[in-house]
Amino acid sequence: MNRSRTRTRLPVALAVASLLALATACGSSDTKQDEPDPSAVVADLRDKLPDAVKKSNQIKVATSIYPPVDFYEKDGKTLTGFDHDLMEQVAKRLGVTIDWNVIDFAAIIPGIQSKQYDFATDLNDTAEREEMVDFVTQFRDGTSILVEKGNPEGLSDLDSLCGKTVAVTKGSTQVALVKTQNAGCSEPIEMLQLPDDPDAMLAMRNGRADAYLVNTLAGSYAVNTAGQDGFEVLEGVYDEVFAGLAFPKSSTELRDAVQAALQSLIDDGTYAEVMSTYGLDNNMIDKSVVNAVGSQ
Repeated sequence: MNRSRTRTRLPVALAVASLLALATACGSSDTKQDEPDPSAVVADLRDKLPDAVKKSNQIKVATSIYPPVDFYEKDGKTLTGFDHDLMEQVAKRLGVTIDWNVIDFAAIIPGIQSKQYDFATDLNDTAEREEMVDFVTQFRDGTSILVEKGNPEGLSDLDSLCGKTVAVTKGSTQVALVKTQNAGCSEPIEMLQLPDDPDAMLAMRNGRADAYLVNTLAGSYAVNTAGQDGFEVLEGVYDEVFAGLAFPKSSTELRDAVQAALQSLIDDGTYAEVMSTYGLDNNMIDKSVVNAVGSQ
């Protein structure tokens, strides 16, 4: 499931999990909580909510399956993922429960514009999309450098890839990134274009590639939690994009309440704890903003 239509493909284990989940649950609602937890409510955050939400104590949230953002556990029914965990924490502080709705990715923005859902999760924030919906930043994404564990080539950043053989997946944004980088290399990067993520991982394992330019989110999750032993992702995110929550343009009260609650998770370390659980330290932000592209 592709959020920007330009991401590299998922590691095969994640892709299989995603396909299985879509086959069993696409278009369904899941994982409602029965009642808000009064002991977790933060009064000044709840005060920011629209009156209608205070009355119902529920928000209707749309998402789609894309590990590690949101996906199903082995039972095929229980929703999990870093986005799910963060939004449940936000809901607790606001004193509401979430009605989760797993839908096709293509249906998310129309569903938000028609107010079928209160907001949606996991969309890349772009100037074009900001004309249709409002965004609250939840995490960052982009491209990172994957290397053999221990970093035997001593690589550090894009400049250090000059003169090296670097794997990319065909048709990905990383192809253009290498071409741009080569313009500044005295010794160019030798680009090894491969069909998919498993081929790139294999090229790394058998020594055909010195590094792999990988989607930060999926790559970090695969290396840290999905059994891709023998690799690590270097610090640094290139071609950075921000992603997060999408709200109807008219839902400014709810948008600002959710943003404030999310920022409180960032400020007290809960956000970092959740992100680190999924191996996503490279994807963390220190400030959640409204419409990151337009505010730059």
